[in-house]
Amino acid sequence: MITLFDLPSTLPPNAWSLNTWRTRFALNYKGLPYKTEWVEYPDIAGVLKGHGIGPTAHYPDGSPYYSLPAILDIDDMTGERKVAMADSFGIAKYLDEAYTDTPKLFPGGDKDKTMEKFVKEAPMMWIPLYIIAFKVTYPKLNPASQPHFSIARAKDLQRLYPGKERLEDIPLSPEERAESWKKVEGCFDLLEEKVKGTDEKGQWYLGSEISFADMVIGGLLIWLRTIFGEDSQEWKDIQGWNEGRWERFLEGLKGYQKVD
Repeated sequence: MITLFDLPSTLPPNAWSLNTWRTRFALNYKGLPYKTEWVEYPDIAGVLKGHGIGPTAHYPDGSPYYSLPAILDIDDMTGERKVAMADSFGIAKYLDEAYTDTPKLFPGGDKDKTMEKFVKEAPMMWIPLYIIAFKVTYPKLNPASQPHFSIARAKDLQRLYPGKERLEDIPLSPEERAESWKKVEGCFDLLEEKVKGTDEKGQWYLGSEISFADMVIGGLLIWLRTIFGEDSQEWKDIQGWNEGRWERFLEGLKGYQKVD
């Protein structure tokens, strides 16, 4: 069985991370049985090292960066470890290769290259969103994870807020927040430009067929819905942007939002 290593929170349904949701969507879409092991931020490196899973990146000073999602795939019959790995993109590729009788996440050919480019560039699209979403996420985490998250996310934002070591140290006035939120709407406009070209075939990134790119978008949407709350003004804004595209998009993924 596959074990998915995910990040817990104080919110129902516990799962919240846009990155780990990519893998959860993939597993649910493929109909693969799996279980979740919840890992607090300070424990990620130790848990992954214990399973022989390496870092997904390195900091500028050369120190390793361990991150989730990660999976451990054990053969139920033999107990053999088939794979232990991190990074949602690599995991998705593995699932397609290892479970060929399940729906594909990557269609093959040039479409894969286009999708890989989209997935790699996606985080840069959302820079105006991060300070708002990080600050909203922080208090929704368990106390064990809050200090680590605060320091790590402040490090991610160093180019925008140099010298700030914690999220709490980064000021965000109501006026600044409102201005950033306007820019977030522009980010969704940009995202629409990347997906609307196939609208005549269907609402998904490739048109009629769901792919890993849709799970990247879905992970972002479910993160925002979870941290802001379904009744929040922010989520109502997102639902209304681009003529309701994102509400319909997430509704289309409803069958793959199971959390064990």
